[in-house]
Formats: sequence, structure tokens, C-alpha cells
Amino acid sequence: FMHNVNASKKLGELELEQGYEGNRSWHHQFKDSAYVYVGGLHLGLTEGDVVITFSQFGEIVDVNVVRDKSTGKSKGFAFVCFEDQRSTVLAVDNMNGFQLLGRTLRVDHVEKYKAPKRFDEQDMDEDGDPKLLEYKATGAEGAGHNVCNVVKSQANIAETTRHKVQQATHAVQDEDEVWANTFEQSLEVEKRRLKKEKKKEKEKHDKRALKRAKKELKKAKKKARLVKSEVANLKSKREKAKPKSDSSEKDEIKKEGIPKSERSSSSSSSS
Repeated sequence: FMHNVNASKKLGELELEQGYEGNRSWHHQFKDSAYVYVGGLHLGLTEGDVVITFSQFGEIVDVNVVRDKSTGKSKGFAFVCFEDQRSTVLAVDNMNGFQLLGRTLRVDHVEKYKAPKRFDEQDMDEDGDPKLLEYKATGAEGAGHNVCNVVKSQANIAETTRHKVQQATHAVQDEDEVWANTFEQSLEVEKRRLKKEKKKEKEKHDKRALKRAKKELKKAKKKARLVKSEVANLKSKREKAKPKSDSSEKDEIKKEGIPKSERSSSSSSSS
């Protein structure tokens, strides 16, 4: 901490001795950022206290005292944005190494400030996660000028951040669409599979039915052959029995045609 403080001090002193100005100054590399880092703050200092301390170097459009998310207590450092980027040079040269409430401040340029991410716990997205709130700068009264990104590079950083948020949202939507399409495709595949299985089951059922029908037909044919055989046997038996019955009937007829006296005489003569 003190090494950084002393290094910045020495750079400032060297510039004064050599008379470096403009693009020869070490501050020139931070010309596109209006933010400064303030470290070593007393934990009891508020955003308003920081604004009062640094507003002597220019109009402040944003102050972000970094706090613990769970307790809300200050972590002892902050980021301050000036309306005029040149105010950052004055703040760094004059406040770096300054003693405030018994603490040594470290004040340095911030090349690329990343706005803190804040979420709305009352507004949830489709996945049930809190939505990311758009970052708004705060001035001395809490709402302040509501102006940030006063230099081109800072505006580019903010635009990049917004673009990333939009891409993330679009990516979530794309993922949902992909999931929906995949789900529909899986349903179609499942439908085709069930249809195919049903067709196979029907074919199996038809084959089994055909097999049963063939078996029944075979049994019927066998039974028909047995019946036919029995009928043939009966006919054969009848044919065999038919001549005997005809001769006996003829004898009876003959006997009936002969008178009784003749039948008796014939019978006696025969005896």
C-alpha cells in the first residue's frame, strides 16, 4: 500500500523538477478515464464525506464506496468520478499520501472502471434469478447529476457492459429456443418410435393370427379327412351288407307267393 503511495509521490515530484507537461506527463496515459481510486478510507466515512473531501478538485458525478454485501459496512476504499477528467490529475497529485482521520490515503488513476453489478431481488427472470440493474451514477446527494461515462473510453466500457448483458439475455433466450426445439424433436422421434413399435406389434399380431388360422385350417382339414374316411367306411359297409338283405327279401317274397298246402308238402317231401 505505502509502496504505491510513495511511488506515485516520487513520479509527481520528478515531473515538477523536470517540468514535464501534457503528453510527457505520467498522467497522460489515463487521459480517457475520469475515475480515481481512493484507498485507506476510515470505515466510518460515507459517500457524502468522500464527496466533500474530493469536490475541491472538481464537480463529482459519481461516487462508489465499496461495501460488504451482507453487512453493508465500508471496505475502506471507493471510486470517484469527476465531470472533468483533468480534475483527476489534481486529486491524485494532492490527495495521494494525505492523512485523513489518522489514515494515509492512496489516490490513483483508474484506467478502466468496472461498474458494480447490482441486482433487483424483487424482479426475477425466467430462471428465478434476480435481474441485473442498470448502473446509475450517484453524486453528493445520493442521486446527484445522474451522469456518468463522461469521457469516451468510459462510455465505451459502459457500452461494452450493456452489450454483454444483452448478449447474455439473448443467449438465455437462444438456449430456451434450442431446448424447445430439441424437446420438440425428441417428441417427434418418440412418436415415430412408438408408431414403428405399434406397426411391428400389429405385424406380429397379424402373423400370430395368420398362424392360428393356418393351424385351425389344418385341424379342420384333418377332421374333414377323418369324416370323409368314416363316411367312406360306412358306405363300404352298406355296400357289403346290401346283397345279403336283398336275397333274404327275395326268398321271403317267394315263400309268401306259394300256398300254405304246397309249402307243407314241399317241406314233407323234402324231409
